Amino acid sequence: MLRASDLIGLPVLAGPEMRPIGRVQELLVSRDGLRLCGLVLDGGGLFSRRRVLDYRAVRGVGETCVLAEERYLEDEEATRCGSSLTGLPVLDGSGQELGTLDDLHYEPSTGQVQAFQLSRGFVDDLLSGKAILPLSGPAVAGDGAIVLDAAHEGEGGLLG
Repeated sequence: MLRASDLIGLPVLAGPEMRPIGRVQELLVSRDGLRLCGLVLDGGGLFSRRRVLDYRAVRGVGETCVLAEERYLEDEEATRCGSSLTGLPVLDGSGQELGTLDDLHYEPSTGQVQAFQLSRGFVDDLLSGKAILPLSGPAVAGDGAIVLDAAHEGEGGLLG
């Protein structure tokens, strides 16, 4: 599992000649927050069109670069920026706050989000470390909070 924030700033190399096509500037995640959908690339000038690499085109994620085919998302309607999820409270099915979303842990080969990294406050994070909440079921990512499915929340535990 890798952290989604580790992708930011990595160069993306495409095609058999491993041609640089940009650096990862932002992540797009599915509306439910459970899958990486695209990588927003920097580059171009002031008037250039935004380029979003389809995450399904990613062939490998290393510590120093991303290898991919050059295939872009045309429609971003079913996605949202990953940064818009960071800082949202994560609630269990009963409305109890578990912490605020600090990062996403994902499987690089599929883009599936496997766990949420939660902050429980500066002092708690300093003393205990950030919590890792494995995801075992659906989550609803709204504008003001992320709510875990009550039917599945007992299957995953809070680590950290």
